[in-house]
Amino acid sequence: MRRLISTAFLGLTLALSAAPALAHSTVKSTVPASGTVMLSSPPEVVINFNEPARLTSVVLAEAGMPERKLPFTPPSGSATTFTLPKPNLGSGRNEIKWKALSKDGHPISGSIIIVIRSGPALSTTPRPPGADAPSHQTTEAPH
Repeated sequence: MRRLISTAFLGLTLALSAAPALAHSTVKSTVPASGTVMLSSPPEVVINFNEPARLTSVVLAEAGMPERKLPFTPPSGSATTFTLPKPNLGSGRNEIKWKALSKDGHPISGSIIIVIRSGPALSTTPRPPGADAPSHQTTEAPH
């Protein structure tokens, strides 16, 4: 009986310790945060992952415009932070769609919504300070 309990405990311990290894990279935060309303295009957009990932594609979707690739210089390997310089976001709703490879090699994707509004000098972020939730959605692509 003691051996059975010891074996069960060891199995449970191994199963629980392996669970974090099965998780995929996710976006920890973006600057500006997804959902931000601004008066002009930010000088850069920064995507921060919770663990190293390889950013493979970044595309901008603007209302009434064809999608265009946003330039970025990928690091020589995986990284947790990626900077998109001079995104030149247009007036209205802008969706930055990104694709990456998670640390474990699985494809992940998501988007960041930034609205550019002309008008009164007001810039708002819909989340309270310190609550930079992950960008719009992080999903694992089908295998």
